[in-house]
Amino acid sequence: MTKAPLGRTALHCILWVLCGLATGATWARETLVLHFMVSSGAQRTAWVDLVQGFAAAHPDIRVIHKEFAQEKYKQEFERYLTDDKVDIAFWFAGERMRTLVNKGLLAPLDPEFVNTIATPALARAPLLGGVVNGQHYAFPVTYYPWGFFYRKSTFARLGLVPPQDWAGFLRVCESLKAAGITPTAVGAQAGWPAAAWFDYINLRSNGLEFHQKLLRGEVAFSDPRARQVLEQWKTLLERGYFLDKTRGTEWDSVLPFLYREQVGMVLLGGFAGAKFAGSPFANDIGFFAFPRIQARIPTAEDAPLDVLVLPTRGANRAAAHRFLRYLATQPALNRFNDAGATFSPLARGQSSTDPLFRSSKAVLDAASGLSFYFDRDAPADLIQPAFVAFQQFLQPPHDVDAAIRSLTSKRPSAP
Repeated sequence: MTKAPLGRTALHCILWVLCGLATGATWARETLVLHFMVSSGAQRTAWVDLVQGFAAAHPDIRVIHKEFAQEKYKQEFERYLTDDKVDIAFWFAGERMRTLVNKGLLAPLDPEFVNTIATPALARAPLLGGVVNGQHYAFPVTYYPWGFFYRKSTFARLGLVPPQDWAGFLRVCESLKAAGITPTAVGAQAGWPAAAWFDYINLRSNGLEFHQKLLRGEVAFSDPRARQVLEQWKTLLERGYFLDKTRGTEWDSVLPFLYREQVGMVLLGGFAGAKFAGSPFANDIGFFAFPRIQARIPTAEDAPLDVLVLPTRGANRAAAHRFLRYLATQPALNRFNDAGATFSPLARGQSSTDPLFRSSKAVLDAASGLSFYFDRDAPADLIQPAFVAFQQFLQPPHDVDAAIRSLTSKRPSAP
């Protein structure tokens, strides 16, 4: 899953040139070229601070740092890898990274370096997102769970508690609706926010293994189990549980409706927590996991993993590993994640007394397994047809057959 772009120009470029001081001012001996995708102002500020800290600590390295708005970056990333000489680039773990590795566009990390950053938390799942053919191709930077954000005061006023199972979730939806509050909303203009609903109903109904096979194409979307996911989602839509006016907006356009108690809860990634920080509602926002649907199914979570990769054309591998070693230190990576309301996969001392942070962390800690999100686990040729299918499905009459046709349009030979 990915986050929405800033309203900025497509490319921002920041250049630091620091001089080595030996017998006078001289140009740096090494150059490091970084490409980074900007998702929010807080994230950008934290990243720039991190890069500036590295540049100050390593005056012998000339750092060229380029920033890109999200959608353009995703669309053009493969071209950057083939046309530009980039030493370190921001990207996503999962199928999107694996495809580029198989095309020979990414280089593996130094095995000795991987051993120096390995932790029990990394061994659990995040680091595995960067493993292809037994080699590590990604440095894990950030991950976060998806779940429901809600106003604690709204729930308290209506005598509601975060639901643990599907029956409880439906009761909460009915109670909110009876109080004149639309239970939930999704801003699906970019497509990906709606995919969370498909992911979670499938994960809770059919389990992580089936979900991964479905996205890889080993199971067809016409399979009765996949059809049932859409049927269950359709039931929620037909009951009026989704706010109509937000379906064509960006994801964060939904948040004001949550603030004003026009929407009761919103399914979003943990990154949305950065939007609440410093707001009048900061202490009133709670977070809970997507409830169980089938009691026998373990509760896997969507937890997108953002990574840094080494493009094959990069000319400064030693400088790149020096930057990654700097990033692996506890203060640098933790400060970056704190600013974005996300978690460091290195799990070295990041902590907070903030209730929202603790609730999100509890969801991750309790997960039976992790999925990287629909558009990171699925092959590239499925993503756009799926987003179109979900956007259309949100509109009446919520046509299950039409959605399945769109989802299978790129997979005529699926089993």
